[in-house]
Amino acid sequence: MLTYHSGLRFQQGRGFGSFFGSILRGLKPIAKMGLNAGKRFIKSDFVKKLGNTALDVGKQAATNIAVDVLEGKNLKDSAQEQLEEAKKQIATTLKGGGCAKKRKKKKLVFDLSPKKLKYNLLD
Repeated sequence: MLTYHSGLRFQQGRGFGSFFGSILRGLKPIAKMGLNAGKRFIKSDFVKKLGNTALDVGKQAATNIAVDVLEGKNLKDSAQEQLEEAKKQIATTLKGGGCAKKRKKKKLVFDLSPKKLKYNLLD
């Protein structure tokens, strides 16, 4: 039977691992915040609008390139033209900005209309 040394399961101490571990523990909440912000951005209406525009532009470009090739035009030139046009359309969407946020109407806390206020001299 072989004998061997079985040390501690997890070492604790002041080495490079301890140093880097403490740095990573400090950065973890910041990374989590960034990921949550990224998820919210991806789900935003602006990104959906931009994605739909890119999809439509891609479909249109593919169709136009196929038509140009069938007409005998050079594939590379046709693709370059469609790429420039796609850039312009996507840039227009980006310049349009994000979708405006829908604001909720504020509820009136105190209604001071004359109908509601009745003064009685006997009270």
